[in-house]
Amino acid sequence: MADKIQLADALADSGHRFAPTALAMPRELIHESVRWMDEIKPLRGKYTRGTYKATGHYKPYKTNWNPGDPGQITARTLETFQCQVEEEFDPSSVLTTVYSKPLEAIDHIGMDIVKLITVEEMRKASEDLNECIWQGVRDANGTTTLANFDGFATIIGKERTAGNISIANGNYFQLGGLTKYNCGDKLKALWKRRDRKIKRAEMYVEQDILDLYNEWYTAKNFNNANTDTDGTQQFLYGTEKKCKLVSCPGMEGMGYIIITDGKSNLMFGSEGIGTGEDATAPFIIRHGNNIKTCQLYTEAWLGVEFSHIEKEFLMVSSYTINDEDVYATVSDEDITITTTANTSKTATVKFFGHNLTSATAVTISGAGLSVNHDTISAANANADSGYELTITFTGAAAVEGTLRFTNATDDIDFTIDIKGVISA
Repeated sequence: MADKIQLADALADSGHRFAPTALAMPRELIHESVRWMDEIKPLRGKYTRGTYKATGHYKPYKTNWNPGDPGQITARTLETFQCQVEEEFDPSSVLTTVYSKPLEAIDHIGMDIVKLITVEEMRKASEDLNECIWQGVRDANGTTTLANFDGFATIIGKERTAGNISIANGNYFQLGGLTKYNCGDKLKALWKRRDRKIKRAEMYVEQDILDLYNEWYTAKNFNNANTDTDGTQQFLYGTEKKCKLVSCPGMEGMGYIIITDGKSNLMFGSEGIGTGEDATAPFIIRHGNNIKTCQLYTEAWLGVEFSHIEKEFLMVSSYTINDEDVYATVSDEDITITTTANTSKTATVKFFGHNLTSATAVTISGAGLSVNHDTISAANANADSGYELTITFTGAAAVEGTLRFTNATDDIDFTIDIKGVISA
């Protein structure tokens, strides 16, 4: 009669049979994210791309040679990090739980069960890879999938801290609260704020935002020209199909909307992730520390990065989601006031609230800019006509500032841009 140690030998030796199936699992699970990206493979280590900003111009004909200064290259480096799966299981306990028979009597079933366990272990280990792609935080001492490498949201946060992604640089904007009442209008306003060199791109949003947008779209009674066969939106309304709406697994709660051409700008580096029969990752099933157990081991190298973060390639926005019937919006997302030096000029903006329960604070920044009220009561904001504010610009020089609305009780916090322009 065969004993359990001999069966464990057979199970371990059989690992090569279903390695391609097991290694195809991570590829299958991340497909919905990676298909929008430029995949660099095989990549173990670092890969650098650069953005070159030229400075040349056509100039009126001159006899004297007067060349311009050279442009600059900004480098972005994609790095992949080693990721491992190490799991141990006892096929004997699984089999006796399922069949209540001696292990030796059902060797062929044993092989199938080990394959099932292995594929499920790979599925479980891989299911968080999507979230890591978008929201991972690299921690060399971490023990979870999210610690393997920095995701796009983490990269954005670091670049914001460094000042490379900012309102001043033209690649960042605050959308404030998103609801089913204002979602479409706000997403369209964000699209209009992108640099015009971004002619066609995807807008990457989490599923909750896409759901709000679909509710907004339905309430507007638009036709179905922009929808997929399942009724969800393909393109942002009003963009002439230049802005495709994309929601990937793992984006839930990431806190950023990204506008970019993913195939040109979202890099995904990998080595050792299998694709069915072409699986290339190291993969073994071996004896565990206990002779009755089997161990599963495999590894891969993974990482993500932007090719470019300049405004000509990337637009990022922060937001909050308010799925309750409490929200606020404004009549204008940006205001420009033009006047002559040291002469006052005004502009108005309306603030609309819906079911607000407390006052909203109003602050303005920028030399020479002022606003006529610093608070708006809930009653005034909730009025059908909204509440009108007057902004005054009196300056000796051009200025860029912001008008900010904050209400912690009702989760309101967003800004609009104010520009003061001095005419001749």
